[in-house]
Amino acid sequence: MKFDQFRPTAHFIAPHSWSNDPCGAVYIPETKEYLFCYQWNPGTTEGGNSAWGMARSKDLVTWEDCSPAIQNGASYDSHGVFSGSIVSRLIDGKRTLYLFYTSVSALPIHWSKHYIEGCETQSVAFSTDFGRSWQRYENNPLIRVPPKLSLTTGWRDPFVSPWKSLSKLLGIDPLTDYMMVSSGERGRGPQLHLYRSSNLLEWKPLSTILDVEFNAKITATTGLNLAMNFECSSFFTLNQKDYLIVGLEEDSRSSRHNGHVNMWLGGTLELENGVPKFNISNHGILDNGVLYAAHIFYDAEGRLLQLGWADETAQRDVVTEQGWAGCLTHPRELYQVLKPITASARCESIWDIDEKRGIMTTLGVRPASQLRDLKPNKSFTALSKFKEMQGKHFEIEATFKHLSGNEKLSFNVRESSDSVEVTKITFDKGCVTVDRTYSSAQKLGASSPNSGALHLLLGEDLHVQIWVDGSVVEVFANGRCAITSRIYPSLDTSTGASYDFGDFNEENVQFECWEGLKNAWPGRQLDQSLRKGMGDVALKMKCEDVEQLRHGLGGDAMCLTTSKQGQEV
Repeated sequence: MKFDQFRPTAHFIAPHSWSNDPCGAVYIPETKEYLFCYQWNPGTTEGGNSAWGMARSKDLVTWEDCSPAIQNGASYDSHGVFSGSIVSRLIDGKRTLYLFYTSVSALPIHWSKHYIEGCETQSVAFSTDFGRSWQRYENNPLIRVPPKLSLTTGWRDPFVSPWKSLSKLLGIDPLTDYMMVSSGERGRGPQLHLYRSSNLLEWKPLSTILDVEFNAKITATTGLNLAMNFECSSFFTLNQKDYLIVGLEEDSRSSRHNGHVNMWLGGTLELENGVPKFNISNHGILDNGVLYAAHIFYDAEGRLLQLGWADETAQRDVVTEQGWAGCLTHPRELYQVLKPITASARCESIWDIDEKRGIMTTLGVRPASQLRDLKPNKSFTALSKFKEMQGKHFEIEATFKHLSGNEKLSFNVRESSDSVEVTKITFDKGCVTVDRTYSSAQKLGASSPNSGALHLLLGEDLHVQIWVDGSVVEVFANGRCAITSRIYPSLDTSTGASYDFGDFNEENVQFECWEGLKNAWPGRQLDQSLRKGMGDVALKMKCEDVEQLRHGLGGDAMCLTTSKQGQEV
């Protein structure tokens, strides 16, 4: 298996090895750069955690690798530096970055297992040189004991930010910072715990802002429930409407990849017996595919953007042989959708109905505007040319007008000449599906479909955006449905494309395609021996990179490239 056979080129991805959660994203105005951190386990394609890998960018499109921000270290984080968030502040006129993370001292940790006392604590590291070096706080851990003690099913992924609507409710300084820690209680269900601070170092418990029973249905009519445990949760406000994002760990009956799904919850903050609680008014699935561990941040213009982890769905030996695992999804913008109330929407849980104003609102998701710069300057608009295209990296944008509601519209991608292999992306009767039944003739990856509700309103046009980048497929529809999928075509000829719109009049289709996406990592230089095959623990790295990971971090950010003289670890 080649290193680059299934590797995306336009996505954020580690230079090699296992990677998973985005766990810190921030814009630094002084350098006009973004920093992204992610969970990285260099030297193996197996899941695990050794470091927060890091990269920087001026535009959210092209990236440069940096030294890892932190790695496993002292006794309180000897077994892991789990996910968290980065906060940027001016302290005495100097930019200071606070990296909050869950420090892990014992494993295993899972909602189904006995909780090991002291295994998870919350800690912080600092940077005063724009992320080039980081130092742990001498008084770590910041918070040492979970509220539910031995009954805890998880207590991790600190998300730190002001929350003005909560401060207003409490009648306190609007710049107060809050830390949300995702959790759960054995015998009860998932929970979100809130702490507050005026200096980012001293934290006091505030409330359990969301506390539900195992597999509790959100409403009587929804098919969705809140599962067994929360992970990677966050909060934000859009146009005076409050939202939560929660990562759900489902039980053994789950049909989702790894039993994981990200959900968004809209609602209101209210005081109950003097402490804040979150009351849910509407809800939906953030991504209907493999995206997990959603992380939010604000771009330079103040737009709310979201990242996620796109895990592998290939067979274990495929991942081992290719020498890397996982990447991040493209940045997405979260925004509020407002529509006049319609009768059909009253029974859909994604809408919050405001009878007095005659409007309904929901959370929208669409590709970040910066992704326009990933496209080549030239595109084509002829559907006939699409059938002639040969490519693994492209974007499709299409609008279908004058719909009756009975159409079945399909784009076929990564298609072999004889259609033995093909991935079908279908929009049919209110449902979006990435059909992977025939994506891989050799069954190298999962073949189950990824599907989500379209939530199309009566008389509304259908607008779709489809990104295909190696093994990564991302689909967006009308700003209300997103799907991330992974595919592993085994035939070299699976580079074709076609479409099938049935009897739909093609004159009512506006279509554009950009063939060949920009390389997101122009500075990387990979040794050819690395590309030809790497064992799961025999990944080649520069000697100084290994020393950086094993013996401590610091100094200027350095580019992580492989060397022909690199040694095995």
